[in-house]
Amino acid sequence: MTTIGKEFMERTRYPDYSTVDLVLRKPEPPHELPVKEGQEITRLPDPKRFKAGVIPVRKAIGTWEPVGFFSRSSVTLSELSYLLWCMQGFRKTVAETIQLRNIPSSGSRYPLEIFFVANEVEGLETGLYRYLPKSHSIVAERIDSDLTMEMSTASLNFKIMTRAAVAFLWVAVPYRSVWALGNRGYRSALIEAGHSCQNLILAAEGLGFRVFPSDMFHDELMTKLADLDPEIQWPVYLAALGKTEENVTLA
Repeated sequence: MTTIGKEFMERTRYPDYSTVDLVLRKPEPPHELPVKEGQEITRLPDPKRFKAGVIPVRKAIGTWEPVGFFSRSSVTLSELSYLLWCMQGFRKTVAETIQLRNIPSSGSRYPLEIFFVANEVEGLETGLYRYLPKSHSIVAERIDSDLTMEMSTASLNFKIMTRAAVAFLWVAVPYRSVWALGNRGYRSALIEAGHSCQNLILAAEGLGFRVFPSDMFHDELMTKLADLDPEIQWPVYLAALGKTEENVTLA
């Protein structure tokens, strides 16, 4: 019996590389989505100058547990800068066009965009933003105080999202990977969302925050919220960041 899972695994096996677009000399897709004319860009503080909390990796891993409720909390722009850098920060370009970032990526293709709704970020209006790794900046996609409620509705977890300081959304742009890896690139986009989120979880623990990752959301509502092209841009993962009462007490 053929199931959708079995079909996916079969159709995303390593391809005959003579058939992939890279070998066929088709144009390489851009490493980031373009910034539209008139959009406001905010340069983030240098993450290398940020003094992150020191916490043993064993403790960071052993401390995490599912979150049922967030207390009210806020994130500074420096903290947000550090977290985004940990999630997908740009390091350098090698061999002219190959990027190196802070997470593993098959073929160094980095098929993910990180969007986030800033609910309680010092210095930012409530709105939807997107991270630009190469310049370590964020672009305001949409400033709207109603976005907290929209994200909560789309996420299927109203209680968590309404009280999160930040809600992160990983969006796959799979052709970046498919261009070089064939259909195997679709697997890469899903796997790498996990890499990025795990970095967020560990980095957040060092700052006294908790992360609630989730794959539960309305795809159509999330696509509309982020104004994505459903043919080539897909929401794949979600994570809320905030503090529990225990975190607030310890902070």
